[in-house]
Amino acid sequence: MANRFHSKREGHMNRPLSDLSILIAEDEVIIGMALTSEIARAGGTSIGPVTSIANALKEIESNSVDVVILDAKLVDGWGADFAAYLEERQIPYVVISGYDKASLPQALRKAPFVAKPISLPNLMEAIEGLAAASEAHTAAIPVADD
Repeated sequence: MANRFHSKREGHMNRPLSDLSILIAEDEVIIGMALTSEIARAGGTSIGPVTSIANALKEIESNSVDVVILDAKLVDGWGADFAAYLEERQIPYVVISGYDKASLPQALRKAPFVAKPISLPNLMEAIEGLAAASEAHTAAIPVADD
């Protein structure tokens, strides 16, 4: 799968994962560790994995986070309230879940979605898209001269 991932990334050299800090909020530790490994392999920096909304909040408060991989349901509840928190802080996120997108809380349905079992190329594409959109949004904000 890594080979497909790298060949897919060749056309995206203008926004490599190496400058992204990605928080992994996933209730299944094995999946979280696998995602950490794949992000590292792609040159990104992973934070976590964390299995709860409470721990995800702590990580966001103490780290610079560019993108969040958010499991729809964590050990302490649905990620909908956490998604609202991320939106308030303009931190982009992709929702991953074994649940059907249509069965997720409304607040999670508008985000990019990758179904479990996770397709790594689809997940990496979603992360790149979010990061590029975030960068474009940040670049469009005028900076006051001192």
